[in-house]
Amino acid sequence: MTNDSENIELKESDAGATKTDQASVDGSVKRSMWFIASELAGHGSFPTSDRWTRDHLKDLAAGKEHLCRKRRGTKAMEYHISLLPADTQRSLLGDNADQINEAPQPYSSIPIVSDFLDEFALIPGYRIQVSAGHGSLNPDQLNPVRHLAFRRKWLKYRGFNEHELAIVWAKGDSMEPTIHSNDTLVVHLGRNTPADGHIYIFRNGDELFVKRYQSVLGTWRLISDNSFYSAYDIPKHEQSNFQVVGQVVHIAKDLGD
Repeated sequence: MTNDSENIELKESDAGATKTDQASVDGSVKRSMWFIASELAGHGSFPTSDRWTRDHLKDLAAGKEHLCRKRRGTKAMEYHISLLPADTQRSLLGDNADQINEAPQPYSSIPIVSDFLDEFALIPGYRIQVSAGHGSLNPDQLNPVRHLAFRRKWLKYRGFNEHELAIVWAKGDSMEPTIHSNDTLVVHLGRNTPADGHIYIFRNGDELFVKRYQSVLGTWRLISDNSFYSAYDIPKHEQSNFQVVGQVVHIAKDLGD
C-alpha cells in the first residue's frame, strides 16, 4: 500500500515537472486557427447546419482566397479564424479573440500593380527568325508562342498602337553590331512604306530578312550593318516582288552568358 502511494506521488510529480515540447504547442495553436464548416456550425451567428455554414463561409472568402485552403488529408476546406465574424471568434477563443491576426498572403498572390493590364500591354511573339530563316509574318494565321510586356506609357510616348506590334527573333550576323543573332525584335506592322536609314523586315517569297533601307534614285538599297556583307539593290521593276513587313522599332538583347 505504501509503495503504491509512493509510486502515485512520483508519477504525479514527474508529470508536473515535465515540459511540453514547444513544437507541439505551436502546432496545436496553429491548427486551432483554421476551421472547417462542421467545426463552426452553431458558433456565434453561424447556422447550425453544416451546409448553410459552408455556403456562408464561401461568401466570406470571396476575394480572400489566401484565408481558405484544403485541409490536409481530406477534401474539406478550412478557413482562417480572421475571416470569421467577431461573435464567432469569441465563441471559439473567448478572451483570446482579441489577439487574432490575419494569415499572411502568399507572395505569389500579391499583385505587383493594382491591375497589370492597365499598366502593361502584352505584345505577341511568334516563332519566326528573320534574316536567314523561312516563313511569313502574318499574325492572323499564326498563334503567338509567348508575350512580352511593355508599359503602355512607353507605347504612347513612342506613338505605337499595341495591335500593330509583333515580336520576332533575329538570326545570323549580317546586321551586327546593331542586331545580333537571337536578339528580340519588336516590329511595327503598320509601317510598310520604307524611309531612309531605318531598319525593316522584308519578305521575298518565303524568305524573311532584316536590313537597313536606303533609297537611291528609285532603287531600294538594302544594307547590312556588318561591312562583311555587300548591299543589295532592288530596281524599281523588281520591287513588286518584295513586301515590307514592318519597321523594327525596338531591339532587346541579352548580355553575357
